[in-house]
Amino acid sequence: MQHDLIETFRHPISDIPYQVSISIPTDLAPKEGFPVLYVLDGNAYGMLCREIVRLQSRRAEKTKVSPMIIVSIGYGTSEMLPSLRVYDFTPASVTASLPPKPDGASWPAHGGAKGFLDFLETIVQPFVHQSAPVDPGNQMLFGHSLGGLFVLYTLFERPELFRNYISFSPSIWWNDNEILNMEREDFLMRDRNLFIAAERVEKMNMYNNAFTLFQRLQVNNSDAVAFCSPVGENHMSIVPTVLSEAIRYFYRR
Repeated sequence: MQHDLIETFRHPISDIPYQVSISIPTDLAPKEGFPVLYVLDGNAYGMLCREIVRLQSRRAEKTKVSPMIIVSIGYGTSEMLPSLRVYDFTPASVTASLPPKPDGASWPAHGGAKGFLDFLETIVQPFVHQSAPVDPGNQMLFGHSLGGLFVLYTLFERPELFRNYISFSPSIWWNDNEILNMEREDFLMRDRNLFIAAERVEKMNMYNNAFTLFQRLQVNNSDAVAFCSPVGENHMSIVPTVLSEAIRYFYRR
């Protein structure tokens, strides 16, 4: 069973607020507190992550997955993937070199990643810590697509905020692979771990970019980074297919 808290917070450029949902296990908390999984694009993936953890933790002796707090960070709208995510998940730059959008429309506002990261660190994490018994040394961040890009941005810019990072189908292509300019060699050496997954398609060099990043990081951090690319999955189906494996990966470490 879970106990849920929902709070809204002002968005910097929109009347649509952030909606943060905290799902807290009703189990007795361990002395160090519960692990925490922070889920980006909460409108799309919050419930999925909650159910995956709930089901796996029923047989913890097999899966090694114990009950954890799920923090779903979404928006106060019925849209699964609102355009505000483009602003929140992309780094700022003087100029942006972007491909045409598939639907032919103009790109929405972008470049708000630093502000969103500040929001996570100064607003969301303190709110969670005040609301539930948290293990501060066992916190994960999950994101997919542009959310996966933001996971990498967080890892490269402020690796101390989370211990484990899950980046699915990261949009490394954004602004001519600009995220790779932020990569540092030492971020995984401070007891930080990264799980990358990408579908086997050529679109936007999704697979090649992700696998190349994995290979480069693995040279000095072979025990701290993992990569998965299941056969037959697409950009959306990869999430439910691989997320259980990603969570178990961190529990096996």
